[in-house]
Amino acid sequence: MSTVTEIKNAIEALTPEERAEVERMLREPPKPAASPQKLPDQASRRRRIFGDKVLPNLVLEARESESA
Repeated sequence: MSTVTEIKNAIEALTPEERAEVERMLREPPKPAASPQKLPDQASRRRRIFGDKVLPNLVLEARESESA
């Protein structure tokens, strides 16, 4: 449906209950999107598990071994 006439004809073809539902949806203000979930603090989790230990970057080490 791309024209106003097609939309109007489709709405007129609805049952009274369906038409009332469409009217209710059009009058109702849009609901705000759900707030995003708070992501876990991975840095604090890592510190809790490993302390202040510095972990090697395994990706960089693998790239160095592949290029050598």
